[in-house]
Order: sequence, then structure tokens, then C-alpha cells
Amino acid sequence: MTAAAVIPISGKAPVTPIDFALRYAALGWHVFPVWQVASDGKCACGNAECDNVGKHPLSALAPWGQKNATTDEATIRRWWAQRPQANVAIHLAPSGLCAIDIDPRNGGLLTMEMIEAKHGPVVSDVLAFTGGGGEHRVFVLPTGYALPGKLGKGVDVKANGYIVAAPSNHASGNYYQWEGSSDPTDGALPSNLPDWIRDLAHVATVSDDAPPAMAASDADVAEIRAALEYICSDDRQVWVDVGMAIHNDVGRQAGFDLWDTWSQASHKYNPADSTRVWRSFSRKGISGITKATVFALAQRGGWLNTGIAVLHAPVPEESVTPVETKEPGKTPYHLLNPPGILGEVARWIGATSRKPQPQFDVQGAIAFCATVMGRRYRTDQNNWPSLYLLNIGKSASGKEHAKWAVEKLLEACDLANLIGPSSYTSNSGVLSALHGQPSHITIIDEFGKVLEAASIKNNARANSALTCLMEVWARCDGTMRPQGYSTFGMDEKAAKMMRDRSVCNPALTILGMTTPDTFFDAIGSAAARDGFLNRLLIVESDIGRQVGSASSNDEIPKSVIAWATEAHAYDGLANPDMTPSLQAVTKTIPISGGARRLFADFEREAVGLMDAHDEAGLAEMFGRCCEISMRLALIVAVGCGDDHVTEDAARWAIDYARHYTLRTVDKLATCVADSEFESIKKQVLQVITASREGLAEWELEKKSAMFRKMDQKGQVNVLSSLQFVRKIARVEKKKVRGPSSFKWVATTPDDETSPNSP
Repeated sequence: MTAAAVIPISGKAPVTPIDFALRYAALGWHVFPVWQVASDGKCACGNAECDNVGKHPLSALAPWGQKNATTDEATIRRWWAQRPQANVAIHLAPSGLCAIDIDPRNGGLLTMEMIEAKHGPVVSDVLAFTGGGGEHRVFVLPTGYALPGKLGKGVDVKANGYIVAAPSNHASGNYYQWEGSSDPTDGALPSNLPDWIRDLAHVATVSDDAPPAMAASDADVAEIRAALEYICSDDRQVWVDVGMAIHNDVGRQAGFDLWDTWSQASHKYNPADSTRVWRSFSRKGISGITKATVFALAQRGGWLNTGIAVLHAPVPEESVTPVETKEPGKTPYHLLNPPGILGEVARWIGATSRKPQPQFDVQGAIAFCATVMGRRYRTDQNNWPSLYLLNIGKSASGKEHAKWAVEKLLEACDLANLIGPSSYTSNSGVLSALHGQPSHITIIDEFGKVLEAASIKNNARANSALTCLMEVWARCDGTMRPQGYSTFGMDEKAAKMMRDRSVCNPALTILGMTTPDTFFDAIGSAAARDGFLNRLLIVESDIGRQVGSASSNDEIPKSVIAWATEAHAYDGLANPDMTPSLQAVTKTIPISGGARRLFADFEREAVGLMDAHDEAGLAEMFGRCCEISMRLALIVAVGCGDDHVTEDAARWAIDYARHYTLRTVDKLATCVADSEFESIKKQVLQVITASREGLAEWELEKKSAMFRKMDQKGQVNVLSSLQFVRKIARVEKKKVRGPSSFKWVATTPDDETSPNSP
């Protein structure tokens, strides 16, 4: 390769076309400008009929095209000064380079498979992805040898020509880019071209008359193609899983074509990304995901796989071990009777309620104490008392009483100024509320409808409010700034106004209330992964609808008022919470060594629970368990009058966070779904699981209204889908006299006696 590195290489990563052009020239690569793609997708040359969009020489600057390519810095700077957006081309031969140009959408993958199967891998340490999804494998040009111009369908060998390179744009709307570890501007060096490629110049190019056999039959491919029609390719994880499955069970060019064609239905489709990800499957040797994954995903979307009707064949009753029915864990006594001021407040809330809800009483007590402590306290590990709490109970069960109680308590303690708005409709609404009240509580009556507006209806404003609340939760120890915050280039007055709109140490406590149906119907499986749900301490009541009874008087204990007064004004400041742009003055509560060890153990436990719930998509629900327990332990410690977080405070807080998170995850696993079909499947599985003896189809119809409303084809589809993933089995129950009966029984996916076991 030509060693004409006359331009010093800056340590700064190249960004603009001229940056890249200069960096290439520094490597001794000869560059010249070619037309870029205009914003309307047409060639910037101005020819509406141009058939070489974004790829042909910019003749006003390089009249002889690639013959004008140079490494001269002054010339390069002059070219791109006149045309800053011009694409960058590299003339290969004078640069000492050649390139294998692979077009996957024109049979290039199959050609390369056949060549590499016969001769060995064709791999270089310098690899580029073209804007159209192809590859440029760049090699050192061997001297004294002729090279073939084409290796076969979809694969060209370029030496006397040029290639367009990063950061050039492409007619597809994408960009040319170097593969991460194969970027020459970051030090990667082209490999030597395999010797045997030179010999191909003297023989016929590869023919695709007799391609290697596919891993799947034509019937398999047809079945997979039919199933793909029921799967949306918008979700990246689904997209990748389907790609892995097709790569493993179909593979080669046919597999790529099948996956790529399906991918194009998504508005997120990126041909370069498709090529790169498909290539990663080969490189990583992905295993364990097969066409069964595709079929299961399709069945969720309502696909009826006629090829699996055989799964309905019954198995002997004794060959299946039914799943044990799991009752919701009862709340331990000590969690309903918290220590210190929390316990006093919870008992008062319960005593004043016409419809007692002990679990909600504790949640209300936590909300009150967290609000009082606000910006005043933190641990030496920077845990603040702000918490997001959600009470789930049926209508007429008494869940609304907590709202009245918290507001009554704050008013009695002369802290009504800490009562914030009843909801937020946008991120600016959240910030405005915090700017007016940097420490406050928001009590939301219909929290499930807030989630529904943000996630199901795709209300961008409501969704932005939830995103903002996620940030507030994490910003207790920092500063919440307006969207697009920047003081760069502002004069001091304008910069001060921007800083004054920021909120230091925002202390927001949320107490939400909703019904089970509203809440669980409003969220899909993605909600458990989006980072908001796992910030909530969710408590679903064990007590249903109630008839009200007489309550005691509502006189608030003097000890509660005294505690709130002292806790909120310990520093002697009149009202520091009303100065949002100033850092909060706090009292630091250290965490004892014993408590720290308990939290460390709990964090390890939470990580283990995340691993255990990965497959179900619920791992993230345990991601903030430890942080929530540390915040809660701070509240317990201050409520007990302790000057440090004790082991007892930590133990109670950990028990509380663990108990309700596990209950929530169990519920999510059984009822959250992203489609009506998936909802019916989960309801049917829940009903079957609840009956240890199993259920016949007619019994299922009696117990599941959703199943009863389906036509026969839909019912068969639901049962087939559940059986295919080994959640249920159809068992034959033999009788001493008379014919056998057949029932559906819930079983485990690992049961080797399942009818579709390998």
C-alpha cells in the first residue's frame, strides 16, 4: 500500500466529510469528492433522472473523476471548502487497496457462502457497511497480479475503481459507516488478500446453479413465511429473535432474504442494520432459538398453525404433574404494623376509615412521612425519602381514604403548602409544579388512566410526563433542569434566568390509586421494562369491596404533629423548600455497618431475581428494589427518632420492598399482555392453573368469558399456542366404567412428558 501519510493524524475522531477525507489521506489513501444525496432523496447533481445517486464524481472539482484523487491536504481542503457536504470516495489502486463488494440483496451472501465453503474465509480487519446494506471488505492490493472483476452473483472485486466511504450518505436515507472494530480511522489495518482469489481471475466465476442445501425445506420456509405475516417487526428484540431463529433454521441467502423482506414492513427498517445484525449471528454462533420461537410469536398475533394440530393428542394422566396452585403471599403482621411514627400514623388512618384497608394505611403513612421529610434528610449514601406509591383496590373497597388522611394530616401540621397538583399532563407541567413547590406530594386518584393515556393511546404529552417523573425520581441528589438546558453563548442575565428555572434536589412523593382492571389493562409487557413501573411501590389490597361502618373521631395524635413539626423544621429555616434553585439544606443520617451489610445482601438477591425473571421480561421490576428499601429505611429511622439507619429499620424496609415487589411481579406474569389474543391466553392459563383436576373445553367456557366469546377456530388457536410452549397438556382421565374424559391441565415447560417434547 502507498505510504504517503503526509498529513498528521489528529487524535480527534473525524465527524464531517472533510475530517474523514483528511484522515484517509493521512493513511495514504487517495480521495476525491462525489455528489451527495440531497434532502429529497435525489442526487445533488440536479439530474432528476440520475441513475448513480450520490456516487458519481463531482466534475466541477474533479473533472477527471478518480484520476484527480489525491492525498494533498491543500487540495482536499479546497474541495470540501467549496462543497462541505460532498460524499467521500477512495480511489483504490493508487491507495494500495482493493475491496470485495458484497450485495446481500442480489445474492451476495449465497455467493460468499459457496466461495468460502470451497476456499476458506474472506475476512479483512477493515470492514465497511454501505448505505444500502452491503459490505466493503477492504484488503491490501497485491502487486503484480490480475484480479477477477466478479466472484459471482452479488460479489464484485474492485481494484481499478473506487468505493464511496464514511460518512457519505446514501439514497436509502442511511450512511456509509465502518464496522465498530474495523475502522481504519481508529487504527484498523487492511488485511492481505487471500492468495487463492488471484487465481480466480483465470477461471469461471462462481455459479449458483447448485447452491448448498438449506437447513430448512421449502415447506419449512413457506410455513415460516406464513407465520411472519402475524408478527410486527417494529420491536427490536422481537426483530432480533426472529432473525436468530431464521438464521438457525433456514440460514444462508434464503434465510436473509426471508428475514429482510419481513423487516421492510417496519418504519424502522435500515438495510445496513439488517446486514450488520445478520452478520453478527454468523460471527456469534447464536444457538437455542429456532423456528418454534417464530411460531409462538405468530400465535400471539392470532396465527393458526394447522401443522400443529397433532399437539391436541392426549397423554396419559399419570405422565403429567400438574402445576401447584400458587396463592398470593399474605402480608406478614409486622409489615402491617411498622415501627415508630409510621405505625402511629397508620393506626390513625385505619381508625378514621369507614372501610379499613390496613395495607393502604401503611402506604398512606409512608407517603405522609416521606412528604414531611422531603428535602430535609438523606442518608450518607445519598438516599432521599421521596417515594412513588401506588394502591390498587377494587371500587368501593376504601382505597380513597388514604388521600383524605394524608391531606388532613398535612393540614393539621400546618404543611398544606406541601400538597401539590392532582396530576401532571406533560413534562413542562411536572417542572412547573416542582419550580413552585420543590418539595411536595401529588395524590393521583385514577393512576391507571394516567398510564393508559401515556402507553396505550400513545399520548405524547402524557408519556413525556412519565418520562420526566422517572428523571425526578433519580434527581433527588442532583438538579432537575428544563428540557434543552444550555447556557452556552448566553449573556449572564439570560444564563441566570435559565439556571433559576432549574430545581435542586427535587423532593416529589406520589401516592396513586387505581382499580386492578384499569391498571393491569392499561399496561403492556414493555411497561415492566421502561423504567417507570419499577420505581413504584405497588400494593394490591387483599380486601375487596366493603360495606362502610362507623369510624372513630379524627383527632390526630399530638405526637404525630410534634414529630412532623420537628422533622420539617429541624434546621431553623423558615421555609427553605420554596427556593428551588438553591441546594437543599439536609441532615445526613448515616447507615450503620450492619444495615449496610443487609442492603448489600438484598442487592445481590435482587440481581438473582432479575436473572430468574429475564425470560418472562420482568427482570427490570427488581432493578430498584434495593434503592427503594434504602429510602424507606431512612423514613423508618427518622420516624423512630434514631440518628442513624439501624439494622431493624433496614430489615423492615427490605421485607416491605421484597414482599410487595414479588407480589406485583407474580401478578404481572399472569395478567399483563400486549394484545387481545395474549390476554385471552393468560386468562385461560390462569383458569386452568387454578383447577388442579383440569378443565374440559366446556368448563373453560363457563369459567372464562373471553374464551367463551371466541369462535371454535380461535379457541383451538389459544389452546394450541399454550400447548406449543408447554404451558398446558391435554390429559386422558380414564374411568373404571364408561369412556375416558379429556381435560386440560397446567404443567411445566420442562416436563419431559409434554406431548411436544423432543
